[in-house]
Amino acid sequence: MKLFLLVFTGILFQGILGVEITQGYKWRQILYGDVTPGTYNPDTNIPTAFAHDADGHKLFLTIPRKFPKIPHTLAEVDTEKNPGVSGKRSPLLNRFSGHKSGNELTSVYQPVIDDCRRLWVVDVGSVEYRSRGAKDYPSHRPAIVAYDLKQPNYPEVVRHHFPVRLVEKPTYFGGFAVDVVNPTGDCSETYVYITNFLSNALFIYDHKNQQSWNVTDATFKAERPSTFDHQGKQYTYKAGLFGITLGDRDKDGNRPAYYLAGSSIKVYSVNTKELKQKNKKLNPELLGNRGKLNDAIALAYDPKTKGIFFAESKTRQVSCWNTQKMPLRMQHTDVIYSNTRFVFGTDISVDSKGTLWFMSNGFPPVKNSQKFKFDYPRYRLLNVDTQAAIAGTNCEIKPR
Repeated sequence: MKLFLLVFTGILFQGILGVEITQGYKWRQILYGDVTPGTYNPDTNIPTAFAHDADGHKLFLTIPRKFPKIPHTLAEVDTEKNPGVSGKRSPLLNRFSGHKSGNELTSVYQPVIDDCRRLWVVDVGSVEYRSRGAKDYPSHRPAIVAYDLKQPNYPEVVRHHFPVRLVEKPTYFGGFAVDVVNPTGDCSETYVYITNFLSNALFIYDHKNQQSWNVTDATFKAERPSTFDHQGKQYTYKAGLFGITLGDRDKDGNRPAYYLAGSSIKVYSVNTKELKQKNKKLNPELLGNRGKLNDAIALAYDPKTKGIFFAESKTRQVSCWNTQKMPLRMQHTDVIYSNTRFVFGTDISVDSKGTLWFMSNGFPPVKNSQKFKFDYPRYRLLNVDTQAAIAGTNCEIKPR
């Protein structure tokens, strides 16, 4: 009987989690290899997001200057030298190779790599403190900046400053997506969709025509406050439009944009054909909901499996849903990773080789969360092949 229970439990566990995920990075503190120790405060070096360049074997991390003494707001790790296996899980970070001083950007929250191997960031244009050293960094209107990862030293190839009339609370920008209409062309026809979880607006940048505008919709709003638990205490926050990811292109280069509010379990989609038209009224579609308490601020679409992966903010897990299983319901979803030490999933993406990466940083948008204490590595960044991740789960669709 005991043997039966052990076998049954093992099968049940495998049904919930498709594969054991162990490869990746874990840091108690973020330290730099090219900065003198003692000149910065490791406790306030809090990474918020990442992007992995599979072709160049580089991992880029963003550390916004919310606090003093942040040497590099955009840093990198060589993943060939630091593959994220046992014994080598906490590599030192170094200044982004496209920078000479580290002050070329003021403060960034998220990097995104597009289909043309350009690295995009949104520079909010100001630090978030007023103490000594705040004037050491340039102050300017928020800007969209891109670097060419195919070229040596990653030259800057795009810098577009937000029009003053469109700038509202830039430090509340959430995730963003870069839409290259035709990756086999010259990559000039590109749109950037940037969320703002306070104003509940989507900022759109038309790179080819050098235009930008905002759109709003009732579906961008939070449903209700989210809760976050840490060391026996419960915190609340309310986040609107936060995560966005892009699906497959049609013959005209249009595709579904999947999005969610940070304080919501609902997922919507809207065709990018509508987003590309200035002053166009949106006609979003409610795809369904993911189940009670399954709030997430980040999601990522995988073209290989047709699945969407969610980095959840409360449950300490990563879940999935296959877009071919409509409508979106809890019974159509599954969990691919669950760990009590995965505290506040903050970013997730699929690289060009079909590897899923996801990150937690224990840093929810609540007051003084930088002071949260952990007796284990606070920052976690793991990776797994997308097909292996969903094998045996509700998100896998096997060929007939």
